[in-house]
Amino acid sequence: MINKKTLKAMLSFTESQHPAPSFIVIYMITWLAWHNQLFTHFINAQGDFFTKVAAALSSIDDNQYIVVFLLTGLILIVRLAVNYLSFKSKQLLNSADDDFVNARDEQKYAKNNDITNLMATLTKTQQQLVESRAREQKVTAEKNNAIKKFLTVQHALDEARADIEMLNNSKVS
Repeated sequence: MINKKTLKAMLSFTESQHPAPSFIVIYMITWLAWHNQLFTHFINAQGDFFTKVAAALSSIDDNQYIVVFLLTGLILIVRLAVNYLSFKSKQLLNSADDDFVNARDEQKYAKNNDITNLMATLTKTQQQLVESRAREQKVTAEKNNAIKKFLTVQHALDEARADIEMLNNSKVS
């Protein structure tokens, strides 16, 4: 049996094809292809248009209506077979999709452990995020306190240097 992937590929190929022409058009194209010497003699003939047409028509030894008709019938049967296979594959794909939907509906009521495991992991991750934010705020506060202490000591040192500088200047003068 053909698997679903191959069936979908065949279906997309057949759907992308343009509609085939009618029986009469197929017959005329097949007749012209079968009697291709008509064109070659028309092109190679010397003279005016009517002389070329007469030379081309006289080049056809035997007008093979039956062979052309059988080839046209074969092409038409192949076209109908492709359309039939396309229709059957669409039908099979639609029934396969219905089976999938039915199987999925049955799964809805079964207990699914994956969801509970996922929710537990999500809760644990949220808790770790809250803890890491608290640690980050604590580290930021400690860093700010250290900077404040450093600035206070720096300010006191600057005042002490200024006082020493003033004392040195007053002793010198």
